[in-house]
Amino acid sequence: MIGIDISAQSIKIIRLAKGGRRLQAHCWHGLPEELIVRGLITDQAAMQKQLITALGKCKIGPRTNDTVVASISETESFLRVIDVPQMDDSEISEAVQWEVAQHIPFGLENVYIDWQPVLGKSQVEGRIEVLVGAAEKRVVDPLADLLFALNLDVAALELESQAIIRALISLELREAAGVLVVDLGGVSTNVVIHEHGTTRFTASLHKGARELLMVLSEEERMLIVGQPKRMAKAASDSIGKKLAAGLEELIMEVRGIVEFYTGLGKEHTIQEILLTGGGSNLPGLDKTVINNFEKVHVQHGDPWVNLLEPGKSAQPPMSLADSVHYSTAIGLALRDVIK
Repeated sequence: MIGIDISAQSIKIIRLAKGGRRLQAHCWHGLPEELIVRGLITDQAAMQKQLITALGKCKIGPRTNDTVVASISETESFLRVIDVPQMDDSEISEAVQWEVAQHIPFGLENVYIDWQPVLGKSQVEGRIEVLVGAAEKRVVDPLADLLFALNLDVAALELESQAIIRALISLELREAAGVLVVDLGGVSTNVVIHEHGTTRFTASLHKGARELLMVLSEEERMLIVGQPKRMAKAASDSIGKKLAAGLEELIMEVRGIVEFYTGLGKEHTIQEILLTGGGSNLPGLDKTVINNFEKVHVQHGDPWVNLLEPGKSAQPPMSLADSVHYSTAIGLALRDVIK
């Protein structure tokens, strides 16, 4: 299985051996600016060349026999749990479409919608919970065309949040209440809330590491792009102070999303926070999150927690600081392993 995570700034690829948990290859390929804007491919021919180059870095030919799962940008999508009366599937589909229409600023004819019942007992008798996903056709169609043009065997296109959860949520956390994942990428930040075995709510902020780093000098930005966790403490502290205001503003926005979600019902709480994405290495982020979420355990998510077999001596092929770039790609590649 091959997981292909295409974002605004790069392509990340993870290739697993058939059957599961053995890593065969991983590679990263940077993209020119403006080739992807808010999840939308702006130049199909140029993007095709970039993807061929990225696959080549992992020694994967365009006509590979491996099955591919690719990511759909979270910025132009919708994923959450809704509550509907018990009814047959056709009636649920109508209810789902009505609900989605309340949350999107464009017509239903412009989106793909999928749903599945949430396993477990509903909060209210006579009603069921349904996990609903929707993505804009103008984002999904060019992505599908890109992959099919290379004759790739595409098993699925998944929202980034689905893949991130599959990679980061360990067996111990799977049924836990209130797990918040903050995925800080280059141009956007994804906020994902997972509870009792289900991703219940997602949101995306159009602000990422690239905007935060604008306050730094070129030399300081190069330090961040290099090995941020190996940076000298003095340099890290200095950069952290410069980033403090931007980080505070971003995390306050994340907190606003969380407060909206927890306000939907007293049963919704946040007890654990996992940080991931390349921006999760920024100096000062941990402190800012801790200050804004008191009494909540904060840690960096481990993308290998469900990939390396428990009890085995195998070590991740890279540091955690580097691994967080591959969280989505790892989750995509694990689709057949973790349902």
